[in-house]
Amino acid sequence: MVIDRHASHLWDASTIAALDAITEKYHHHGKNVKIIGLNDASVLMRERLAGKLSAGH
Repeated sequence: MVIDRHASHLWDASTIAALDAITEKYHHHGKNVKIIGLNDASVLMRERLAGKLSAGH
């Protein structure tokens, strides 16, 4: 599955937590998820925070 966030910006940790939850849900069902199209700042924030948050934060 591809999530295209073309040139979008992730504004805070809750957005990253939501993407993590989606990714984890699909991985649990044996599906690969690729998130594309993030701007540079969002890519860096996601690299720093992905996997360290839960959807409740």
